[in-house]
Amino acid sequence: MSLVDLSKSMEQYLETIYELEKEGKTASVSDIAEAHGVKLPSVTYVLRKLSHSDLDLVNYERYTREVSLTKKGKEIAVRLEKTHEALRWFFEMIGLNPKIANTDACELEHLVHPQTVDKLTSFVEWVKNDETATDWLARFRARKN
Repeated sequence: MSLVDLSKSMEQYLETIYELEKEGKTASVSDIAEAHGVKLPSVTYVLRKLSHSDLDLVNYERYTREVSLTKKGKEIAVRLEKTHEALRWFFEMIGLNPKIANTDACELEHLVHPQTVDKLTSFVEWVKNDETATDWLARFRARKN
């Protein structure tokens, strides 16, 4: 399952469930609705799609309160998290305000190809760890825009 097969909303729901699970919490329909500022029926509609056998990304039964990610759902959520972090790091690295960097990363994480994320992550790690790259970055930041 590639990320392009899902809507942005579906991906965001997977991310929300993943974040709750990482915190040791059990995701519920109301938690997801609150996080996204939508009504419960909107959440159940998307969860039914995500739990359908064609996708099999969440464990969800109608009229139950608990929602969890399947193995495939977790893989996609982890990939989205990695994408977000790579984009945010890059944006902050080139001098964007952290709040703007985070907001833009949230939007773009749903559009970027996995190969782009791999290359961007590699680039960010290189800049962080290579002295010549650090000098290059400092010169970039020091120039007048």
